[in-house]
Amino acid sequence: MYIAAIGGRFIVKRMPGTGPDHAIDCPCFLAPEELSGLAQIQASAITEDPDDGTTTLKLGFPLRKNCKGRTAPEQTGAKPTEAKAAPRKLTITSVLHFLWHEADLGKWYPRMEGKRFWGVIHNALRRAAEAKIVKGQDLARILYVPEFFKLEDKSQIAARRNRVFTNLRPAGRGATPFGFVIAEYKGKEITPNGARFIFKHAPDCAFFADEVLSKKFDKVFGDQLRFLEAMGSGHAILIASFSIAKAGYPVLHEIGMMLVTDNWIPFEGLRELNVLNALTEQSRAFQKQMRFNLPVDAPIASAVLLDTADPIALFVATTPDDAGALAPLTKAAEETRYASWCWFDDGPMRPFPDQGASPSSHRSRPPEGGATGQSVRPSPVNERRASGDQRDTMWDSPILPKGASDHG
Repeated sequence: MYIAAIGGRFIVKRMPGTGPDHAIDCPCFLAPEELSGLAQIQASAITEDPDDGTTTLKLGFPLRKNCKGRTAPEQTGAKPTEAKAAPRKLTITSVLHFLWHEADLGKWYPRMEGKRFWGVIHNALRRAAEAKIVKGQDLARILYVPEFFKLEDKSQIAARRNRVFTNLRPAGRGATPFGFVIAEYKGKEITPNGARFIFKHAPDCAFFADEVLSKKFDKVFGDQLRFLEAMGSGHAILIASFSIAKAGYPVLHEIGMMLVTDNWIPFEGLRELNVLNALTEQSRAFQKQMRFNLPVDAPIASAVLLDTADPIALFVATTPDDAGALAPLTKAAEETRYASWCWFDDGPMRPFPDQGASPSSHRSRPPEGGATGQSVRPSPVNERRASGDQRDTMWDSPILPKGASDHG
């Protein structure tokens, strides 16, 4: 750990690359990056300046709309003299994943039951946005997360929202700046020129989308929204870039979405949802792994158990009958530094390892014939990075009063 001065405050932070070296019950424990999509963007799309404590996010989408078209780059015809990989940049959905991760909203402990609601989510996301820089701007200054709505506080809430909107008004004839909104999607109303998007806890502030964006939204996210309706529970969290029209109303430009459980834990698909629900019903502690920039078919762990003697990575096959997708997932489970619990077949989910028990005592016999199924297996421990490796990003992990790290 070390102490950093950020915005006039002193914050205890975790040294780079040492998340897995902390005790499993330490608030600063972080599962290895290779279990999620974090390793792909670490120190590339996300970099931190230890001198001023800021974290810079490289975005793969615009945060402004120019009045004039861009001039095409000059074509010199010269042959390239270097071979280098294209720099990785965050998609708008991976920005949402990163802030959810930074806010520790992917962690779950039994004592959080009944204590997470939108007011907690709002505060955690606002804290996570502090000292984050996007395209030279302070992310917290241009991020709108609706407050927990109270009718008696309607005017004060609107005034605070308008302060964010004021930061997005173009100066003169310059480029139109974009901001971010992160909110729970409630629905949309079709209008003659597009649609009005309605977010929960913002009943007095609709966001406009033109007809093209509205139709793309239905095409891209229609299945997810129908799935959520069929389940009858959970939340659809939307992130979008937006600008303020001359008339003063917000206009959406690019949209991403993430489904979360009733306890605000992100999930992908029915089988992963079943695993997360089983964990919470059994009062287990765990950390959800996020995909970030990785494609949907890239193998990652679904979660890591935090209440066993040693961490155990949980791997879930979305489509057990897809051999092509199962092979890389199996390889990832075998190569992780932790023991792994796997649900790879289409049979019922097997019991999780007991709380506080050693992973080695919970091996399960593979299915007959040697086929890959559900098991808990020890995995080789990879060589850990040196704690002083400056190539790694340094992640904020404030030391808070007991219970405060729960965000609830």
